[in-house]
Amino acid sequence: MKKYKEDQVVMCGQVVDFVTKNKDAIAASAAAEEQAVQLTDLYALVGQARGSVAKRTKALSQEAKAAKKTLLELLPALLGPLERIATRLGDNDLLAAVTLSGKKLKQLRPLGLVGVAESVLKSSARADVVPELAKQGLKPATLQPLRDALTAFTAAAPAPRKAINERVVAGAALEDLVNELMVEIRELDADMKAFKLLNRELYEGYRQTRKLVTTGRRSEEAQEA
Repeated sequence: MKKYKEDQVVMCGQVVDFVTKNKDAIAASAAAEEQAVQLTDLYALVGQARGSVAKRTKALSQEAKAAKKTLLELLPALLGPLERIATRLGDNDLLAAVTLSGKKLKQLRPLGLVGVAESVLKSSARADVVPELAKQGLKPATLQPLRDALTAFTAAAPAPRKAINERVVAGAALEDLVNELMVEIRELDADMKAFKLLNRELYEGYRQTRKLVTTGRRSEEAQEA
């Protein structure tokens, strides 16, 4: 496993220690409490994978990776026009739903990416949106490659939790498990922001734990930037 991934595991271990020690205080936010439990459970699975002597294999099949790549390439072709249409229609809900960067799309879990794609395609079929898309040359038939890519990805990408458990049993690639762990960390980051109001001292302590990496390398946040 790459050195910076090892650093991420160390940082996640520190966060798990922190949320465990501050369990009662974190319980002030049900969302943060639940996410902390999910992070702790996944960190334990990573520990199992690290100790496994089974041959490590890649977590996602080549078919799933190819389908995801195609989906990520095609989604912006619809998101861009929809963003323009939402602005013209003065539809703030639609605008919020379609204003997604390529970086944000790549960070989504499989189910999250599927959900976004389904929502975007549903929006494209709205009675007030179809004629606006047609003005930009995008007719329902034109969007078929995007629908096909979504179908292929949905079939190829396993449910996240099921995939994690299967990877542990099979001794799957540790780096892919660490990637899942980082997704959980980022979600906890969002939930912990509530403690800026609930318990500032706890929040600052969390941020310090989140940034520190004891192996002497730069912080995870710097690695991810």
